[in-house]
Amino acid sequence: MYTKGDFHMHSIASDGDCKPYELVIMAKEKGLDIIAITDHNSTESIEEAQKIGEILGVKVLAGVELSTRYKGRKVHVLSYFDNEAYRNVLFQKALRHVKKHQIEALKLLMGSHINIGKDSVKDRVDTKTGIDILRYFGGCVVLAHPVKVRQEIIEDILKLDFDGIEAIYSRNTEEDTEKYKKIAKEKGWFYTAGSDFHTDKRIDTRHGDIGQVSLTEEEIKIFLSKLQNISSYN
Repeated sequence: MYTKGDFHMHSIASDGDCKPYELVIMAKEKGLDIIAITDHNSTESIEEAQKIGEILGVKVLAGVELSTRYKGRKVHVLSYFDNEAYRNVLFQKALRHVKKHQIEALKLLMGSHINIGKDSVKDRVDTKTGIDILRYFGGCVVLAHPVKVRQEIIEDILKLDFDGIEAIYSRNTEEDTEKYKKIAKEKGWFYTAGSDFHTDKRIDTRHGDIGQVSLTEEEIKIFLSKLQNISSYN
């Protein structure tokens, strides 16, 4: 069983400074035995990381962090996959359209499957659409770093159809963490932990270090159980 996990980090496939294999090596050095790489709108680093992880004894979950907007404000949505669904050609095309803010192209691609909505302020995919896309392709859907979500929209965001919440985050206070764990319990969601690691090449005051926060063995067990159930349902 896995004993220590960090489920939010970025590689050179998005805005991180490290290559996939470097993330896995650092995770191993920090005593992690399970991680997720969650690049913005990209899964390009997962295959390499998983191969290195098999050698080093670090489980690498497939993940992604989708960029969405709600009333003009940024809302990031994490998703994790317990199978190969993230490799789906249609999903990869959808990710590229989200990344390039190509709303009309996304409508042409996915319009017969799900309703594609555009944010009312910014010309970006709205948060509900992001959730719907991820769920359509078999991902479980987690609200990323709620502590960073603007206060004027957080109540609306928490009403959306998430499976979980990143209750343990590198920039949380203890009070923040307890608050979000309580929200998870009230809503019947699971919760995850994420450092949101981007770089070890410079001082990064916006994000954390790999393994700075983590899930315990029991928390990982709950998370993986939920992930497996969602994946098998989809």
